[in-house]
This record gives sequence, structure tokens and C-alpha cells, in this order.
Amino acid sequence: MSLASRMYHGETSFDFVGRRRLWFTISGLLVLISLVSLVVPGLNFGIDFKGGAVFRVQPTTTVTEARVRAAVGPVAEVVQVTENNPVQVIVQTEELPPAEVTRIRATLAKLAGVESNGVSTETIGSKWGSTVSRKAFIALLVFLVVIVIYVSLRMEFKMAVAALVALLHDLIITAGIFALSRFEVTPATVIALLTILGYSLYDTVVVFDKVRENTGSLSAMSRTTYSQATNLAVNQTMMRSLNTSLASLLPILGLLVVGSYLLGAETLKDLALALFVGVAAGAYSSIFIAPPLVAMWKEKEPRYAQLRARVERLAAQGQGAERPERPERAERPVRGRRPAAQRPATPRAEPELAPDPELAPDEELEDEVAETEPAAVAQAPARRQPPKPRPTQQRRKPSGRQQSRPAKRRRR
Repeated sequence: MSLASRMYHGETSFDFVGRRRLWFTISGLLVLISLVSLVVPGLNFGIDFKGGAVFRVQPTTTVTEARVRAAVGPVAEVVQVTENNPVQVIVQTEELPPAEVTRIRATLAKLAGVESNGVSTETIGSKWGSTVSRKAFIALLVFLVVIVIYVSLRMEFKMAVAALVALLHDLIITAGIFALSRFEVTPATVIALLTILGYSLYDTVVVFDKVRENTGSLSAMSRTTYSQATNLAVNQTMMRSLNTSLASLLPILGLLVVGSYLLGAETLKDLALALFVGVAAGAYSSIFIAPPLVAMWKEKEPRYAQLRARVERLAAQGQGAERPERPERAERPVRGRRPAAQRPATPRAEPELAPDPELAPDEELEDEVAETEPAAVAQAPARRQPPKPRPTQQRRKPSGRQQSRPAKRRRR
């Protein structure tokens, strides 16, 4: 049986929910580092957001980055000399007046050995960048509100909040990596950020759907807590989440390595990096952040808090503590008879043998017994005893013979 099958059936389980303190600590450190990097050194916004001018030229002679910076001056913020064929020189500056733009074009044309018309210029105002930033922020807010409404209606509000926290976790880490790597933030980066929200939300909703299925049957008499049912759901869906994330990361990695570095497609670099970091962070948050957060929040409810206390108490007492031993049933008295403890103890009557008429005792001995018998009766107190039943097997039919003399005296 494969590892994924054993995890799905609960035969092999990793304690993701129980170790939530560790995962929260790791995520907290990553988020803290990302927030600090957003301030120092901060995001490297491209020309599309802060405005400026871009000069491009294909030189006919050998040109180095140092010579370009020395010729253009301190206004050159970014200078890049590509190694592709044909070689291209790219100079990016802040927003400049028309006279300064004309001067830089003439300088680059002279340095590259081409005419002034061979230098292409692209000027972008700062208003366009602010407009793009505002629209991106509005799109992000609308996306988050729709997520909260959908997950709240489809599952519950607490799961929607946990999904929102996971999305913010992915966005902050992605932005922090952009700030540390000094990649430019371009419109392609914004598109990538909105795309990774979809990947992260997909993994989180898949896990939450299994959590809802496992926890829907929990009752006050269950043997499983909410955290244990959530942990089982994470184990059952982890391989699916990993397979989906890996299937998405491999093409993005190829786009990042082959497209941007080997083929020199600079416009793909920002898009590929944002997608790669975002999808990886989304796979992490859907397993280690969102489900433990929901479990921690749900077990504060009285219903699941009592269930957890009961399960822990049973685990401490052992397996036999749940079913107490049954008391012994009292013996039912037979109808018409009193119990044995209430019945008086009567001596057991011994069977009396009938005298044999053929064996007659002597008359003298009989006379002595008859004389001593009244005295013994007088001395003994009168005691009434129940009649002694005669056994059935010893009864004899009358034989018709004449009774002996001792029998007659006994009857008198």
C-alpha cells in the first residue's frame, strides 16, 4: 500500500495540527522578515509605477556598463547591457524635462556609433503608475471580499477568515522576497500576485472541504476531537495538494530559468518569480497555517471544548473507563415461593421405615417400652412439629394381613 493510501485511511498520520506552535513560529518569522524588508530596503518599483524614461539602443561597437554610466551621468538609475545577439543597451532614468531627454539620446547615439534616430525613447508619467497601483489595490480588495462571502456561505465564517489569513500570509512573503531580491515591481508582478491568490485559495478550499466532511459527524459522545478530525483531513488531502502544487511549480520554474535567464526575456522574470514564490507559499499555508488556525479557533467553542475534555479524560482513565461494570442482578423469587433467605430452616425429615409384620418383637420388651413412654412424654415439652411426609417409594399397599399387637398399641 502506498504512503498516500495509508495517510488517507489513517494508518500513517503526521501531526500537523498538534504542532501548530512550530508552524506559526516559522510563519511569524518569515512574515516579520518580509515586513522589515518592505521598509528597508523597500520594493524596487519599475518605471510603470514611479514614472520616468527608458532609452534603448543597439550599439555597433563594444559598449560597457561603466562607459554608459559615465556618459549619461547620475540621472541614469538603471543601466543594462544585454548579452544577447544583437546586443542592446537599456538606460532607465527618472522623469526628465524634454531638453534632458534630447541630451541623453544624443549621448547614447554617439557612444553606440549610431544616429540619433537609432535611440528609442519611452516616457511614462507618474500619474499612470499611481492609476495602475490604485486599480490593483481595488481589485485585491474586491477579490478578498468575494472570497470571504463565498467561503462563509459554502462552509462557515471561521474558515473564511482562516483562508483570508493564509492569503495575506502568501502575499506578504512574496512581496518580501521581491524586496530582498531587488526585482522590479511591474504590472506583470501585480498580475502574478492576483494569480497566486487563486492557487492558494484552491488548495485551502480543498482542505477545508475535507475538514467539514470529517467534523460534520462529531457529537458529544464521539471519541475524536475537532483537532484530530482536522489533522486526519490534512493527511488525506496533503498528497493531492502537493501533487497539484508540484505540477504548477515545474512549468513556472522552467519559465523562470529558461525564459528569463537563458533566452533573455526580461519581461518574464518578474512574472515567473512572483508565481513561483506565491504557489510555494500557498501550498505551505494550505497545510500548515489555515487548518491549524481553524482547529484552534473551533475548539474554543463550548461544544468542542467539552468534547476535547471528555476525550482527554477517557484517554487518561484507559479504554475500560467508558463502560462501567454492570451490577449483578438480584435473583428473582419464584412466584408463590418466598426467597430462600426468608424461609424458615426446617429439619429435613428422614424417611420412616414401615414395620414388617412378620418380624414381631417380644411382648415383654413391648411392655417395658409402653411403661417408659408416658414418662418420657411428660418430661419433654410439648412441641408441635409438622407432619413428616413419607417418601413415595416406601409406601406399601395394604396386604390384607392382620396387624401385629405392637401396631395396635401404637394406634391406641
